[in-house]
Amino acid sequence: MKINLTICGVKELPNQEGKRWTHVISIWDKDCLFDPSCRERVKAVAPRANLLFCFFADTIVPNHPHAPRPDDVKRILDFTEKLPAKAKVLVHCHAGVSRSTATAYAILCQHTSPGMEMENLLHVQSLRDLVFPNRLIIELADKVLKRKGAMLLHLYHPGMAARITQHGPTSR
Repeated sequence: MKINLTICGVKELPNQEGKRWTHVISIWDKDCLFDPSCRERVKAVAPRANLLFCFFADTIVPNHPHAPRPDDVKRILDFTEKLPAKAKVLVHCHAGVSRSTATAYAILCQHTSPGMEMENLLHVQSLRDLVFPNRLIIELADKVLKRKGAMLLHLYHPGMAARITQHGPTSR
């Protein structure tokens, strides 16, 4: 199934208003957990969409107190498991670079056969100028989706690394 997927950062949310989103995955830092304005910003953009709010840091350190956990990734993949054919999915995080691109990659892998990881990563890269997927989210999604490391394999492919990091850092 081809997924109509858009990735953006918080500052780009107003540009997404009126686009009839069916599903929104809204990823915020933990400090927004009790701030209703974070949720209100998303609800204003997608008032009729199915909304999933997630709160975790953009870190690749698994024992960081605000790191994404297996349950966070499982919630996201449960939310997107049965997307209808005409779904319009918006995924955002603070900058639209790391957590949201990793999440979008996980969703694409969820809806494609094993062996399509490189194509999925290239698709994510085509959606944003700056793509630096959060490795921890991808590791967790790889486990949930039982991909046996395949989702991580192409992150360090010589040709892929140049494309993924063309405008950003080369390591973390």
